[in-house]
Amino acid sequence: MKKFLSAILAASMLLTLTACSGGSGSSDINTPESSNSEAPADSGAEQPGGEVSSAEESAPDSPSEPTAEAEDTRTDYEKMVDRSLLSTGDMTRMANVLQRAQNGEDITVAYIGGSITEGYNAGTTEFYAKICTDWLQEQFPSSTVTGVNAGISGTPSLLGNLRLERDVLSADPDIVFVEFAVNDGQTPEYKGAYESLVRTLLTQDKDIAVVLLFTVLKNGYTCQEHMSQIGENYGLPMISVPDSVYAEIEAGRMTWEDYSNDESHPNAYGHSCIRDFVANYYSKVIPVISENVGDVDKNLPDPVFSGKYANMHYMDRETMTGVELTNFEPNDTHSSFHNGWMYKGDEGGSIKFSIDCSVLEMVFKANNSANFGTADIYVDGEKVSSVESYMTDGWNNPVTAYLIDDSESAHHEVEIRVESGEKCAFFVMAFGYCD
Repeated sequence: MKKFLSAILAASMLLTLTACSGGSGSSDINTPESSNSEAPADSGAEQPGGEVSSAEESAPDSPSEPTAEAEDTRTDYEKMVDRSLLSTGDMTRMANVLQRAQNGEDITVAYIGGSITEGYNAGTTEFYAKICTDWLQEQFPSSTVTGVNAGISGTPSLLGNLRLERDVLSADPDIVFVEFAVNDGQTPEYKGAYESLVRTLLTQDKDIAVVLLFTVLKNGYTCQEHMSQIGENYGLPMISVPDSVYAEIEAGRMTWEDYSNDESHPNAYGHSCIRDFVANYYSKVIPVISENVGDVDKNLPDPVFSGKYANMHYMDRETMTGVELTNFEPNDTHSSFHNGWMYKGDEGGSIKFSIDCSVLEMVFKANNSANFGTADIYVDGEKVSSVESYMTDGWNNPVTAYLIDDSESAHHEVEIRVESGEKCAFFVMAFGYCD
């Protein structure tokens, strides 16, 4: 009976997913709204090639009719949605959360990423983070499903890992989607930050269900390859825009302009596609919740790349004490970083403080202006690096730099110093540190 009910629920959710999908009208891809095809058949089923008459049945030497693969009646859109799910991963964490929602308990879903998650240039306020939350709320009407959009434009996992504590963990989430595939680079520091972020989520006292979402640029760039290795290592569900939307574009059944109005950001239709990809994943878990609830194994495997930056703590002017300022002033430096500091002038200035840490990361403002200056970094009296805030691709966006990157924790005296001389500006937004 349980399997029978699960099958009915799965079919019902597939119909719901199909009903909420739509197309832009400019693509050759068949969306559920424009298709008259029946509900998809089981692509793995085999059916007899035809009925055998009684005369044929009685003929001893009559060869049996050959079997044939059932015709795949799914629309191109439905096939695309199916391809988006790289893996359901270990369902235990998600099943535990969704069972609580079934029982009427409130749950929180957080989405951390860059401008795609934030909803930049979408041409709508119906970003994937919102409409995915709305979809899940519809499945569990007796529960309140709260969504937290922690996307910030132009930011990679280097910054996402630093602000995870402030922007995500502070909301006490039950489910977290991670989207940094087009903002990250391919160097070890990006891979280490991304994996550290994942490990931080998986080692919280609460058993957070983590889902990895991979996006893609118009030119095909994505970090899906190394990020999916991380997902496989921890048995995580993974959802892919490259394997779904981009594959349709390469096949000529869809254009990039159907999905996006620029080089990277989904438009309203693109966000609805991602909603359907996420709903497709949920639809695989919900019918089998009872079979997958259970205890979560908190013993993580060894990192694929690095977990060195896990459990990073966030701090800024509001939380730091004992900070000595010379010609730096408190400043509301960014729409997402309100408690920073600003230096402007030609007399030189500094920020000094003490800290016990193994890793120290700084967030600063970058701009394509020669008026943005350089800060020298001193640790325990020794100059260790220089940080330039004048960047040709800068637009007052937050950027990070590691000031300390050691394997063991120690007490340090830190100074961010702008030398006197040419008039310039330098903005410090926040810091992150690992014990």
